[in-house]
Amino acid sequence: MPHPYSTVSILAAALCIALVGGPAAADPPGEQPSYKSPVELAVSPDGAFLYVTNQTAGVLSVVDTQAAAVVKEILLGRMPTGVAVSPDGKTVFAANTLDHQISFVDVQSGQVVAEVACGFEPTGLCISPDGTTLYSANYISDDLSVIDVLQRKEVARIPVERAPTYPVITPDGKTLLVQNSLSSRPATDTKLSADVSVIDTASRKVTASRRSPGTMLLGMGMAMHPSGSHAFAVHHRPNFNITPSQLSQGWVQTNALSIIPLADSEGGVVTVQLDNVNSGAANPHGVAVSPDGNTVYVTNRGIHRISIVDLVKLRALLAATPPEKRSGAHFNLGYLWGTKGIIRRVDCGGLGPKGIAVSPRDGTIYVANYFSDSVAVIDPKTLEVTRRIALGPPLEMTTERRGELFFNDARQCFQQWLSCTSCHPRVRADGVNWDLLNDGMTNPKNAKSLVGAWQTPPSMSLGVRARMEVAVSKGFLFIQFHQPADDEVEAVSAYLRSVEFIPSPWHRQADGSLDALAQRGRRVFEMAQCDMCHPEPLYTDLEMYNVGTQSPRDFPEHKRFDVPTLKELYRTAPFLHDGRAATLREVLTTYNPEDRHGKTSRLSPEDIDALIAFLKTL
Repeated sequence: MPHPYSTVSILAAALCIALVGGPAAADPPGEQPSYKSPVELAVSPDGAFLYVTNQTAGVLSVVDTQAAAVVKEILLGRMPTGVAVSPDGKTVFAANTLDHQISFVDVQSGQVVAEVACGFEPTGLCISPDGTTLYSANYISDDLSVIDVLQRKEVARIPVERAPTYPVITPDGKTLLVQNSLSSRPATDTKLSADVSVIDTASRKVTASRRSPGTMLLGMGMAMHPSGSHAFAVHHRPNFNITPSQLSQGWVQTNALSIIPLADSEGGVVTVQLDNVNSGAANPHGVAVSPDGNTVYVTNRGIHRISIVDLVKLRALLAATPPEKRSGAHFNLGYLWGTKGIIRRVDCGGLGPKGIAVSPRDGTIYVANYFSDSVAVIDPKTLEVTRRIALGPPLEMTTERRGELFFNDARQCFQQWLSCTSCHPRVRADGVNWDLLNDGMTNPKNAKSLVGAWQTPPSMSLGVRARMEVAVSKGFLFIQFHQPADDEVEAVSAYLRSVEFIPSPWHRQADGSLDALAQRGRRVFEMAQCDMCHPEPLYTDLEMYNVGTQSPRDFPEHKRFDVPTLKELYRTAPFLHDGRAATLREVLTTYNPEDRHGKTSRLSPEDIDALIAFLKTL
């Protein structure tokens, strides 16, 4: 029987794609262009097909790798992200992030045959070697879903730290690793860091955690070495304990690759910088390993390049490095670049490279270029782009789309060390304190989400920026050391205005209404007079008050702080202007002893629980 995506299918591609708004479909007058925005991709076991999740289009592109053409588009849910293929190549799995479910796609029919509920905001997926179990890293519920593939249902949840992104599994299926992208610690902890959870698949329990010798935050992609002895993780390494008065030599942030051993006997995590002394490798996202295990490929979406690391030479360098110096490699910007041939950067074939995959058949490298609506094909021998596979028609960028590009583009930064998204992932916040120069030195403040910033002036905890647009302009100038043009500020501002609050999935009934606990919490919210400063619909009165939260590091005159919106409170921990409260419970109890921040001291434990439940629904 011929494969369903054979030559006959290719001839019918235009019709298939047109049905779901792909290359052959035109946008109705007055509507926004239908960008694809590819984010992740997976190669079929035989290397014949490529499966690409397109985030804004909400479709799965099926690419014939030999023809280098899209042969089918399959409608998915909202904001599809992670994608995986069963070992027998018969099923494709796609994570519909905002629908909190996984689509099961039958390859033969090209249809979605099941939609399986999982944790909140599934991001990355991986499949067990025997194809019986699918694992989903759930960004908001802080856990991994264990999904029985045959029964097509979730059978367990494995709690991990915070905001897990992409899981990987060992070739024997016994051990699972997942990178947690955010810290669960208060921002006042000067040693806070995220980590990698190590999970025993038989017991479904976290058995260990692996952490970089340096700070490990905003981790994205992971890849397992073919030997199963270690994995690779890419992440940011922010230097949040210093004042960002310069950018040179990674002063504010560097971008790293960590080698994660599976066994304790193999030593600790080794972290190396992808940056060099004069040039950052901003925003590493995807990572893949060549079939022979000798090369690692990393997408650096902030600089629109691919970092290529020769593992044979890296192993030799590590072996020749004394242990005490090896553990400090994460400080050394010249470590990889000091030996010829260990690392190089090559063209990614487009803009905004995210997902990366390698064909098991011949090692061909595929890169999903988000802003180019295309997949680049890279020859593993020459490391040159040989083809660019269009996932849709060429479209002119709107002002909002250009703003999204600028927001994620480290070329807008001196020496390309970071971009806006380096501190505001997904336009939200990284959960750490930064000592910005806009309100003096040595008084760090917690990074704030930028969603809704245009509706809730002034900006910053002390209100030092009158409007969001001013904050955008000054952010480029004083944080990225880039003088933005007026159209750049306009574009980024337009993009931020287009980003909407994501409705909370917590404490909801089947019809979307609040459950009984959250309904009680709404009454407690009013009883505690929280609504006086946090009125609907934005849950802020746009004023500044002294509620007794001044810290010893704040200047004496800084007693009044901006009333932040409570919208998306469920995803913006830690709390208060200096991030000292790791949880909402600490906000309501530990850090409100005098009832100046709501009348909470006389609430019963049950009332506190209900109030927290309501706040998590906002």
